[in-house]
Amino acid sequence: MVDYDDRPNWREIDRRRDKSRHYGRLDEKTEKKVNPYADRWITGKRKEAINRLLKGEKGTIEHDKLLNKIHSSYGTDSFINYVKKYIDKYGLPDDLSTLLLILDSNLTGYAMDAMEKLKEMIETLSSRQRDDLKTKLNIIKMTGRSFEIKERAREILEIIESAG
Repeated sequence: MVDYDDRPNWREIDRRRDKSRHYGRLDEKTEKKVNPYADRWITGKRKEAINRLLKGEKGTIEHDKLLNKIHSSYGTDSFINYVKKYIDKYGLPDDLSTLLLILDSNLTGYAMDAMEKLKEMIETLSSRQRDDLKTKLNIIKMTGRSFEIKERAREILEIIESAG
């Protein structure tokens, strides 16, 4: 006959279940679940804050608002006013898209300054950005309002061609 004394009691069965891979351990069930992306999010926010601090005046919210106003007012009468405000307060912008918008302004001085800044940035631009710049400068070279601007566009195009 079968000996029933070798059968485990319920307490033994529960202990074995707790040690099983299929049921998980007791500690794992009671531990609080931690979001693995929370630390990356906090790290990203810290990096963003440090970058803003290193930018100085150009890292402020007011700077971002004025830059957005330049982009949103492009093609309107207030565009030139926002460009003047921005340049008076922060100097020339550092991003390609805003500099390309400034090239379209009627103000020859600001356009010439923007071209000088673009000339300095050529080495840091990606191939896509260089293509965009070449397209814009070709348009200016053909349709520019002043001889000075057309000539400067031609010079910068030559630099881009020799560099790329």
